[in-house]
Amino acid sequence: MNRSFVRRILVVFAGSIAFAPLFAGGLGDKKQAVKVEHFKGKVVPLVELAAKSGAKLDADAVPHWLALVADDGTIYPLVKDSGSRMFFSDRELLHRPMRLTGRLLPKSQLLQATAVHSYVKGQLHEIYYWCEVCSIRRSEKNDCECCGAPMTRREEPLEK
Repeated sequence: MNRSFVRRILVVFAGSIAFAPLFAGGLGDKKQAVKVEHFKGKVVPLVELAAKSGAKLDADAVPHWLALVADDGTIYPLVKDSGSRMFFSDRELLHRPMRLTGRLLPKSQLLQATAVHSYVKGQLHEIYYWCEVCSIRRSEKNDCECCGAPMTRREEPLEK
């Protein structure tokens, strides 16, 4: 190999080592570790909370906003995604004691739930929806995608 080729290879190698932290999210992009926590309280429609404060939600916003009212009174609006969707599809879960596991979006009170458990007679329960026909388990209330039968909610005590 000639010397200029070896020199170019060494320069490229040295440059890739020097700039590797930038591409790996190191320098300048200090991401905070995601802090997953448990939040205890009751999920309620945000329209109810707004009304108590004298505010009124637009009618088209009402079905899209729920919030967890924590046991300490803190209000956490829920991010509507797969983690909280069961509350939007099964209104019987509202106003009941729950434990949501999740994270607060950075610099906000918006709660993104990753797991939901209910309290029944003070004991923590797992919530899921079950199709008796197909033995399919899902995390939200729907008709079974296999047979079309309605799925039923089940709440089973967590093992200690």
